[in-house]
Amino acid sequence: MSLSEEKKSEVFEEQLLTLWRTGYVTSEELHRLRRVNKQYVEDRLTVHEPVETEPVQQESVEEKPKKEPKPKKEKKVKTAAQVRERNITWTLILGVALLLITGLVVATSQWEQMGAGLKVFSISFVSLFFLALSYGTGRFLKIHQTAFAFLTLGSLLIPIVIVAIGYFELFGSYLSLFGEGRHVLGLMGTLLPLPLYVRHAVKHQSRFYVWVSLLFASLSIGFALGALPLSTDAFYLGLMLYNAALLVMYVRYQNRFKLFMKEIPLYAQLNLILSTLLMLFFYESEVFYSFNLLLTASLYMAMVFVYKTKEYQFVFSVILVYAIYQLVEHSPLGSLDFAVYASAGLLYLGFAYAFRHHSFVEKVFRYTSAFVSLCAFLYISVESILLRGEVGSWLLLFAYVIIMTNYLVLSNIVRQKVFPYLTTLFYFVSLWQLWELVEVGPLVLFFFYGAVASFIAVGLLSKTKWLQPVKSSAFYLSMVAMLGTLTYALNEFQYVNSAMMLLTISILAYVVKKVSMQQEIVKPATWLHPVALSLASMIVYEPLADRWEWIGFSVHIAVTGIVLLLIHLAWRKAGEQELSKASFYIGQSTYIYAMSTLLLNNPDGAFSRPLLLLIGLGLMYWLVHYSKQTPLWLFVSVVTLSFYFSLLDFFEQISFSGFTIYATFAPVLLLVLGEVGKRKWLGMKPYFYWLGHSIQPLVLGLIYLNQTASDNVHPVLWLVPIAVYGFSAWQSEAEWQKKMMLYFSFSTGLLFLASIARYYEWLEDSRFAYSFLATSVAMSILWLFVTNAWKKRIEWYLIPFSILGLFFVIETGAALTKVELVPVLGYVGLNLFFIHQRKWSVVAFAPLLLTIDVWESVEWNQMTNIGIVVVCAAVLLVLGRLFHRYMITSAYRVDAYSWTVLAYIVYLYTLTAVHLNVWIRVLPLVLLAVWLIVCAKKWRRPYVKESFYTGSALSGYVAYIMVLREYATYIPDLIQAELQALPVLVILVFLRKIIWKSFASVLNHIQFAVLLLLAAYLVVDAIQSHTIWDAWIIGGLSLISMIVGLQRKIKSYFFVGMGVLIFNVLYQTRPYWGNMPWWVYLLVAGLVLIGVASYNEWQKQRSDTDKPVERKLKKLWLNLKSWN
Repeated sequence: MSLSEEKKSEVFEEQLLTLWRTGYVTSEELHRLRRVNKQYVEDRLTVHEPVETEPVQQESVEEKPKKEPKPKKEKKVKTAAQVRERNITWTLILGVALLLITGLVVATSQWEQMGAGLKVFSISFVSLFFLALSYGTGRFLKIHQTAFAFLTLGSLLIPIVIVAIGYFELFGSYLSLFGEGRHVLGLMGTLLPLPLYVRHAVKHQSRFYVWVSLLFASLSIGFALGALPLSTDAFYLGLMLYNAALLVMYVRYQNRFKLFMKEIPLYAQLNLILSTLLMLFFYESEVFYSFNLLLTASLYMAMVFVYKTKEYQFVFSVILVYAIYQLVEHSPLGSLDFAVYASAGLLYLGFAYAFRHHSFVEKVFRYTSAFVSLCAFLYISVESILLRGEVGSWLLLFAYVIIMTNYLVLSNIVRQKVFPYLTTLFYFVSLWQLWELVEVGPLVLFFFYGAVASFIAVGLLSKTKWLQPVKSSAFYLSMVAMLGTLTYALNEFQYVNSAMMLLTISILAYVVKKVSMQQEIVKPATWLHPVALSLASMIVYEPLADRWEWIGFSVHIAVTGIVLLLIHLAWRKAGEQELSKASFYIGQSTYIYAMSTLLLNNPDGAFSRPLLLLIGLGLMYWLVHYSKQTPLWLFVSVVTLSFYFSLLDFFEQISFSGFTIYATFAPVLLLVLGEVGKRKWLGMKPYFYWLGHSIQPLVLGLIYLNQTASDNVHPVLWLVPIAVYGFSAWQSEAEWQKKMMLYFSFSTGLLFLASIARYYEWLEDSRFAYSFLATSVAMSILWLFVTNAWKKRIEWYLIPFSILGLFFVIETGAALTKVELVPVLGYVGLNLFFIHQRKWSVVAFAPLLLTIDVWESVEWNQMTNIGIVVVCAAVLLVLGRLFHRYMITSAYRVDAYSWTVLAYIVYLYTLTAVHLNVWIRVLPLVLLAVWLIVCAKKWRRPYVKESFYTGSALSGYVAYIMVLREYATYIPDLIQAELQALPVLVILVFLRKIIWKSFASVLNHIQFAVLLLLAAYLVVDAIQSHTIWDAWIIGGLSLISMIVGLQRKIKSYFFVGMGVLIFNVLYQTRPYWGNMPWWVYLLVAGLVLIGVASYNEWQKQRSDTDKPVERKLKKLWLNLKSWN
């Protein structure tokens, strides 16, 4: 990476100083090399730019190479001298500003004693003083930046002097701030210093004074116009002419007065913007005001070409629209306001044509035309309809047509998709407005058939060149309009009109299919034809039902579907295969919908529903064979099931038990039909099979509800679904199907056993959960007599089922008796046995944690419960040692026994927390310490073993503190805090030397933090006790800490001890500190701060002359080496 010249100079300066300090370079050589390096850097910076640019320009002229990206401009790094100069300058400016503030404060106290002339003279004197100060600092001190700052302060006080003259009315009341000649006074205040500002700008080549000069020139023009007897509009007209003069001046003299001309574009823009903003809020005559706006808009358009600022074209457009509005609203054109506003978009299209050779301007005007037309539409619509209440107006219709024409022109000249759609949209707006004027027929039909006309004439059949861009939009938006009117008619329950629309849509779909050549349109039209016919027939039902009440909705829809199927046959005979196919599927769908309505509509007569479903069964079979799609067998199976249940209509009354028995055999029927039908139709079985199993849970729920009723069937009915699931599990080939059916059969077996127990009253309701235990035992017995493959399948279900059963057995709500502990603990053992069979060590947490609820559910006395918990925790620790070598392994095997001990410790804490004996209360902490020690050896991961030993030590310390506080009455108060704190140091030494000896550096930081906390604790205790003995103890401990730190080279002990000693001394001498005078303290503090700052600065200055003796010795040695 290459360094800049400034950076290289700094590196050279540092190296040169190092050579001088060590005696390799003399003082004379040091100064000479500095001068040479400074001259070298200045020369390099002078020739750097030409050396780099000239070859590039020559190469580009001669060879014209490929354009390369410009190199990234390197940020200029200031040298140390430049930074120092900048800091001095700003410091001086800040000092001057503070001096001024101070002087003003002093002066204001004596200000009322001065006269008006003396006041103005004082301000003038200050101005001259700053100008003289600027001359002196620039001429003699050569601090040019400071001189420029003083020059600015002095120069800007000149107009303040004029303001002061007017304020104190030294020239009379006429030339005062509030007199009649205030504009003349303003002209004097801006025009008199203007030549001086121009001189400063030229002499110093200062952009600041260029801007000040331009600003004062504008203010002079403004005050000159204000001094003339002009109206407000004429005043702003003069300002706009001044802005136009700036444009002309820039065009004519841009190559002569470059210092000013290069700033005029930006200034003129800001000046014009400010003038425009003022003009928008202050005016008198609206018509004059509109012409001012037109002139302003022209200036903005001129700036687009003069200053190459394309953005002002948008300002031109906005101001022009506003000018048109002002002109129309306040002139005779107001009677044709809607047409004029609508024609504004065409005006911008004319501008676009006029500037057709400027692509950007033309493009912006086109889009502006679109935007203005849209705004005109919104304005005239709100103005006419909401404000004037003119719903039907030929002028409004004419305006809408103009806007539509504008967008039609844009659609032809601008390739944007939105314009054709806006054209069509405004066609419909005009159509609506036309209906408001003529009111021919209902609006919904008028609008619908207007959309039909647009759809056919423009969207489908049009060949006219100017209509081609809107052909697609007319096609699609007409469809949207037809759909919208149809939706409105349906929402308003206009069934006859809706049927007519749907019939028309069906005819249009047929026409589109015959005329259009686009397949993406023909295919939807082919399907729309029968869909529209079907919907039209459905909608006609309501008028027919009002006249003939005996017509049922389901029968009507079914007849509609059959009619569409007959149309399918007719289209097939006519050779229209696509229409035939669409009619067939829509007819089938209509009939399926008719069958689905049978759930909510019950036809008259017992034979209607079965007859419709029987016909539907035949039609579904026809659908399967026509389509050759096996998934459609699902419809056949569903209709078959529906037909099976529809046969219940032949029974006038049927009991709940009878219905339950009848429904139980529905899955059996489906499975049998699937088995029989698979021999003839290969794709039939899965759909009957899975439908049967899909309704099986509903059948199970029905049986369960029946078992809760008073008049229930025998629980042997459960054997039917159990047999179904068992048969399916035995017959299934996929593994997931075997497992699913097997598990459903087990779940149903639980319901069977529970129902048997309830039916024969073998168990109380509170002991109903033992059905889980019985089911688990039954599955365990089955597990003994099956193959290994089936054993694994059973285990996947048996383990979670048994855990859930154990939970329900324990959480029955009633207390467990001691006799019940045997089956419950046996249930726990059964769970653990199968968990060990599968080696699911993580799952073992569930039964082990539930044993805590077992002990909680049995009524023990407190000490017995505590003893059992301690014994169980010990047993679990032993079992963990037997079954697991590690707490956690990479194979996700976990020592659940040892980890469960933690839960036992928490449970033990809840039992002992309020015990009166402290030795009982510390049992959880002791047990936790033992657990941490035992389990620490069962870790292979780094840091964990050490963390366990650390936790064990902390647990022991907490137990020690509890015992210590229990016997605090027998210990003197003087040493209680020390007895609590000092063992922490012992633990720290133990951890640092034995446990964490390989992490001594980390322990040092921890030790330092702990020592700080202990020291703070002991100091606070000493302050609260406030005895001499506490001071002695703290002093002795801190002294020992310092000695230990020194001897053992332990920084934490040394610095903490020293800090406590210092604090102890300060605490004892605090009253003396409180009596010291505050101002002396402030003085001493200030002197110290100043001394430090001075010393640092002195050190910085002495950095070049440090180690003089060493430098002289080095020089002497070099001279000796030069001897012969």
